[in-house]
Amino acid sequence: MNRLEVLEALAALRRGVPLVIGPGLANYPIAALADDPLTIYNMDMPYVTPTALGIALGWPARRVVAVEGDGSLLAGPGVLATIARYQVRNLIVLVFDNGAYLTTGSGRATTATSHGTDVEGLGRAAGLVQACTVADLPAARAALQRAFAEPGPWLIVAKVDTSDRDRAPRDAPLPVAVYEAGLRFRRAALAQPALFPAAPAAP
Repeated sequence: MNRLEVLEALAALRRGVPLVIGPGLANYPIAALADDPLTIYNMDMPYVTPTALGIALGWPARRVVAVEGDGSLLAGPGVLATIARYQVRNLIVLVFDNGAYLTTGSGRATTATSHGTDVEGLGRAAGLVQACTVADLPAARAALQRAFAEPGPWLIVAKVDTSDRDRAPRDAPLPVAVYEAGLRFRRAALAQPALFPAAPAAP
């Protein structure tokens, strides 16, 4: 299973759900398949999940997804305990675990998961009950479908290979630059009446 296949499954379920995506190749398939103003592209590591957590806390009526890499999440794993503490029912954290820092280029720099670290285990130890590891596409699809249909918080660790490196359209520009993505997200969020209901009229 590779990252592109899982992202295609995510894109099919998205339907306007706010996404925060970490640095790397995961940005381009979402941009091509399911771009939406409620997307923050190329969020720096390790701020992907904390940013999504803040959005989910501030917008409890909307499901929110963090699209992470194993290296990015493990740069700030304490966020898992915060998610569990506040039981953020509308948050999904999808972690692509390929055991390497591929975005840096060669992929020779390995992450902690190549040396025994278990991201699902960290989540469960932090108190996340809805945590799972998936290693094939049917299991990934099933986990995402459950996460979009049932209360969370969800931690889905997708064990992926590196075969997406040759297929990913990383030379295509993203719809917006990183800074503009944040501004575009803010404008779209402020336009949502469910987030900021109008004040009652004065008597």
